[in-house]
Amino acid sequence: NIGSIHKPSHRVKANNTEALRRLFDFTKKMKFLKAATAVIAALVVTPASAFTVSPTAFVQSSSTRHSSPRTILHISSWGDDGPRGNQVVEEADPETKIQAYLKQPQPVEARSNLDGTCLVSGLVKTKERTDQTIFDLLNLEDSAFKFDKIVAFVDDVKFAKKRLLSRHARYTGLLDRLDFSEAIAAGALPTVEQLDGVKSWVAVVSGGEGVDIVSELTQISGTAKAATSIENVAVLVTDATSLDEAAAKAAVESFASDSLSFTVIATGPINEKVEGSMPYMISELGTANGTVSAEQSFSRDEGLRMITTALALESGKNKAMTFTEVTDVNQTETKLVRGLRECGFTRPQEIEHMISKGPEVRMT
Repeated sequence: NIGSIHKPSHRVKANNTEALRRLFDFTKKMKFLKAATAVIAALVVTPASAFTVSPTAFVQSSSTRHSSPRTILHISSWGDDGPRGNQVVEEADPETKIQAYLKQPQPVEARSNLDGTCLVSGLVKTKERTDQTIFDLLNLEDSAFKFDKIVAFVDDVKFAKKRLLSRHARYTGLLDRLDFSEAIAAGALPTVEQLDGVKSWVAVVSGGEGVDIVSELTQISGTAKAATSIENVAVLVTDATSLDEAAAKAAVESFASDSLSFTVIATGPINEKVEGSMPYMISELGTANGTVSAEQSFSRDEGLRMITTALALESGKNKAMTFTEVTDVNQTETKLVRGLRECGFTRPQEIEHMISKGPEVRMT
């Protein structure tokens, strides 16, 4: 019977209907799984994000935020509505309520004059290491730094070129900005003439036995003030165990000026721990809490990270601080630093928080 061939039975119709229903249910489940996967991926924050400098980590200083073509992010740290005026918001005590205290990371304000030429002094003196780390930090693409030229001020230009002109420097674009200047004598600081045209100066002073740190700092401050182009001077003093309270205070006061901003960071003897591997405490240099002992060593790379980040931050202006490692797991700074990193704070956001809020009890 030909008609029966083209007329499906009721059983076939039922099977087709059941198959379509199952296909429809399967499609709905797949769409749900796809949407759920996207939501989970957006919510997950990897630990590595705490150590990554994001383009949104910085917002330019409010004085030039709307006029500079180099601004990374045109969003105020306060949001579109500006500061909350006189409204006082009580924060939880980090010593007792660390989870309640921690908030979502926000863009931090960068200085507006991190362009032009930056000079680095006090490094590239030994065969044991290249000292390229600080130049890489100043050359980071996703950072507040927009230097056209980074000058290595060294005792021996020929030796320094062998240490710094590497394949890594070529790949990162450092070679396009790197320049060299030679000291008039081994260990000498740059002269006023050698600082002509330099906008930011990063000086590394290695302390230790027989080194007059106060004299070094006073000479740096005097030279920076005499060089009319200098707007920022940042000094990292390592092994600053000989700096007592009175000497440190006098050295810091020598930097006071209306023409430039300064940042001084002092640490204990150098160790070779990996950057970011230890929590840290910040105290005010030139106070009773701001001295360091020979037992309080500090990571070399972490110190370089701190001084370059403080140079980038608006909150790092005209600050003199000591940084010491914290080993007590119950200390507030340990909980705070680890909490900030677990919340996804980048290094600039973390350090800015520690400078402006974290150690406020010790910065008074």
